[in-house]
Amino acid sequence: MIKSFIPNFLTLLNLICGCFSIAFAFQFQFDAVLILVLMGVLLDFLDGMAARLLHAESNFGKQLDSLSDLVTSGVVPGIVVYQLFKLSGNRVLDFDLNSFINPIFNLDLVFSISPVAFIAFLITLGSAVRLAKFNTTDYTDEFEGLPTPANALFFAAFPLLIDHVYLIESKEYLLNNYTLITLTISSVILMNIPFRLFSLRMSLRKHDYNIFKILTIFLSIPLILIFGLGGFSLVIILYLFLNVIRNLWSLI
Repeated sequence: MIKSFIPNFLTLLNLICGCFSIAFAFQFQFDAVLILVLMGVLLDFLDGMAARLLHAESNFGKQLDSLSDLVTSGVVPGIVVYQLFKLSGNRVLDFDLNSFINPIFNLDLVFSISPVAFIAFLITLGSAVRLAKFNTTDYTDEFEGLPTPANALFFAAFPLLIDHVYLIESKEYLLNNYTLITLTISSVILMNIPFRLFSLRMSLRKHDYNIFKILTIFLSIPLILIFGLGGFSLVIILYLFLNVIRNLWSLI
């Protein structure tokens, strides 16, 4: 009982990080969102490690982990991109439902929404499908499709990246409907295509692939030093690029 409590408690802390991230995202406090997502990703790693070390792996823990990930790595990036759609200048429209609701419930309802911004929640739907597929496949030392925590890190860091002094002149090209829609659809595809990606754990069985893992860590350091926390978006792009090279390497 105590053994299973520790990993499950870490998983719940991940969920709390996701809940707090949602609150900060609605307040456009993207730096806090990214820090909490980073903490959630770390906790997601630690709960699995704790479960393995304590021999406390269970189906309950697996389901709880996915539910927590859906919030921190699925709902949060969806809300972040929804807010970015609003920041990009999309009109907010008022939908008056009084003519439909009042005769029955006597309520005064007017919804103010930006319809195009709801495209952002394709990320949440794609994350749910990705997590469901992960739960129904046997674990290997590789991922099939972009992991939801990596996807969440990309989008959580993106608002900070486009505000960086080196990219400020390019902000109008990065913060618009075309870019946001492209990134949203691309993320859904990347999470759910059968594309092999390495985990960052060193492998004794595939030691020739360890060089790509070392390169990911080594090259990530200058990106974060130069671009700050926004550099995590570039780290995910680097990770995908090195996986393309690794997969091509395996065909040679």
